[in-house]
Amino acid sequence: MIGIDFPSDTLVVLTPEGALTEEDFDRLNEAVDAHINAHDEVPNILVHPRGIPHWASLGAIHKHLHFVKEHHRLVKKLAVVGDIGLLAVLPPLVDHFVGAKLRHFPEEKFAAARQWLEESEDHPGRFEPIGGLPGDVVALRVSGIITARDYRDMLVPLVEDKLKQHDHLKFLVVVDDSFISYSPEAAWDDARFGFSHWADFGRIALVTDIGWMRTAARLFAPLMRAEMHIFALDEIEDARSWIKR
Repeated sequence: MIGIDFPSDTLVVLTPEGALTEEDFDRLNEAVDAHINAHDEVPNILVHPRGIPHWASLGAIHKHLHFVKEHHRLVKKLAVVGDIGLLAVLPPLVDHFVGAKLRHFPEEKFAAARQWLEESEDHPGRFEPIGGLPGDVVALRVSGIITARDYRDMLVPLVEDKLKQHDHLKFLVVVDDSFISYSPEAAWDDARFGFSHWADFGRIALVTDIGWMRTAARLFAPLMRAEMHIFALDEIEDARSWIKR
């Protein structure tokens, strides 16, 4: 079945669960079209799966693809919320088939997904500069969903400008609860950024309580030329002191 809810004129929340039938997609198509006709507004879509939904038949797949074909050029944003592993790979896959800008949010960021869908801009994350540190320190707080735009417009120019004044830099990055994820293109830009500035950083301080990020940092630290230290969020002042040495 597919739960269908319109919390506002600009948003529809879909909760697919279990076996999805042809009738489910017929009902979805009718509900969305009726909303568009009544409000003269194409809603953005929030998909919040329960369990692992699946098509009940080939006919259901056909109905699903028909719904996408009829609406993909009209819907501007689509958010998928959930912690199922498959959901993390949906954005780069589905982006090839729909015209909407698609983002994946973990389960605990449901409210952030709604906020992003209801905003007119598609700039869901940012690098926020942290002040009060020496000129050779790049200090940033990471929030929201980081996209390639954040690297292109903020991080890369900031680092290149500092390298004009300093031979080597230090990097302090704080990742707290406001962080959601990296978009697929940003993850690629992150890798390119690391290779491009492999020898430019002498020290890196990562401040976060996010388990997978701390684990990944420990795994890659031996491969990096920079000296890396990982701090918890309540050790931010220790991190600031360490990065200034």
